[in-house]
Amino acid sequence: MSAFLDILWSTDNAVLPSATAMRVALHLLWAIVLGSGALLIAGNLALPYRLVLSVLVIAWTLMPGAMSPAHWLGLAFQTPSLMSGAICLVWFLRQARQAPGTGVSMAGPRLDALAILAWVGVVLGWVLLLDTLAWLPVSIYAWGFSTAAFGTVLVFAMLLWVLFGATGSNRKASRLAAFVLPLLVLTLFLLTRLPTGNVWDALLDPWLWGVLQLGWLVSAARRLTVGGRASPATRV
Repeated sequence: MSAFLDILWSTDNAVLPSATAMRVALHLLWAIVLGSGALLIAGNLALPYRLVLSVLVIAWTLMPGAMSPAHWLGLAFQTPSLMSGAICLVWFLRQARQAPGTGVSMAGPRLDALAILAWVGVVLGWVLLLDTLAWLPVSIYAWGFSTAAFGTVLVFAMLLWVLFGATGSNRKASRLAAFVLPLLVLTLFLLTRLPTGNVWDALLDPWLWGVLQLGWLVSAARRLTVGGRASPATRV
């Protein structure tokens, strides 16, 4: 048992993706992210023009070598996380079938499980930042190469599924992302070990962390604005 636990918690026997797989993932994930961004920016154009622009951006990003923006973005920001790629791909497929002007739809309250995932992402980002600055007594990022880190994240995702997935209000397809996306990302990471072999890099990247924090700030500002405009009797 002692030898098993040593292997479980060890970061010296990490399984890393091949160099070829990392190069392919760099271009593919950036193509998904940039293609979704182009579709978002062109949200007011007609659907055919939005799709053509997005496809052109994707094709440009998939080009090899320094001709691709993925080459330069990779030097500056490395590879997007598998979670970012999955979110952008799902959003792209949904928005590509909608009418113009609906690219930034925010209708409907957010599910509790989605809020939990967002909070976990924000907290994890701060923990990894403190780890990068060497302000923590242990290296949380290095622990991401161990089998125990993957098992911990998998258990957390399964707990979300058990606690929230069985309720009738959570069965809408648009809300199943709170349960499907983490399990999908963990499955892809287990099969490919992309993008770096570290589970934290598969779940979070600086851009996704920034978006999560921005979303939290916008949500907090809206609640404060609505609360300030409400009458005293309503607030009571």
